[in-house]
Amino acid sequence: MKLKNTKKIIVFILMLYFVLITVYVFLGIHGASGLLSAKGNISVGLFFALQSGGGSSNILVDILQMSLLTIIGSAFFVYLKNNNIFSNVQQRIGSAAFLKQSLKNTFGAAAILSLATNLYEMFLINWFYFPFMYKTNDRVYLHAIRSANILADDMPEILLFIFLSAIGWGIFAILVFSVGLYIRKNAFYPIIGPLLGLILILLPTLGNMNDLIWRTFSYVWFLFSLGGTRTIYFC
Repeated sequence: MKLKNTKKIIVFILMLYFVLITVYVFLGIHGASGLLSAKGNISVGLFFALQSGGGSSNILVDILQMSLLTIIGSAFFVYLKNNNIFSNVQQRIGSAAFLKQSLKNTFGAAAILSLATNLYEMFLINWFYFPFMYKTNDRVYLHAIRSANILADDMPEILLFIFLSAIGWGIFAILVFSVGLYIRKNAFYPIIGPLLGLILILLPTLGNMNDLIWRTFSYVWFLFSLGGTRTIYFC
């Protein structure tokens, strides 16, 4: 009965999450509606602008993703670890099997949800804003919203970005889960992702970003690199 209720809660949370993503994308579409006359790659530009660290990103959405994507596949295992049930699990399957399964679920859930989110955002932009156009020469809008050098904005490279983003969120979710293993209070677990994410975002600023060595190593742990966003794709 408890497991059934847990599944209902997860489904409800996911439905609420995608409702919020829908509102977020439509707000982005509304804000960029004045650029429709530019055509070209505006849909590609809006998609990247809505990503974490993008020109139109929202801190509340970023925090939500840092929390939800990191706990959706691991919260159940953290709950088992923090309760008396864990001793029964250890006796039945062993600690190694428990850890292996929890890591697989943690990575898989974060990666799949990231993949579903990006594809859903592309669907909304394509149907309610402007159809995606690939391999065009009009890159004025993309250069306006992104200072980094951009690759050819064709379908394979956008899909590569989405794939890397999924892997990055999976890695970040495992990092959060690893820290969560040392937290004994279930209520504290959902805030580990945003807290750790904030640390990873601010950590590079503690050094000299003009220094090539520091900047290179900073991008390794920078959250938006782990998340597969513009830094990892366009650096």
